[in-house]
Amino acid sequence: MLKALELPKVEYITSTEGKPKSVVLSIEDWKRITETLKIMSNKELMQSIRRAKKQLRGKARLLSLKEVMDNL
Repeated sequence: MLKALELPKVEYITSTEGKPKSVVLSIEDWKRITETLKIMSNKELMQSIRRAKKQLRGKARLLSLKEVMDNL
């Protein structure tokens, strides 16, 4: 299952003249956010995820790992 989106634990917003200019966050949060953006910008992958979710909602039969490996 996909993990729920976790917000960065600590962030710092820098500003000049009271207007936000940049954000500083942990490298782990940055990697997680950029990976999410890569996935979301891949149209084929997102279509596949939507299709899988629809199949699961429709009570599609799930295959075991052995069944998947036997069909390769």
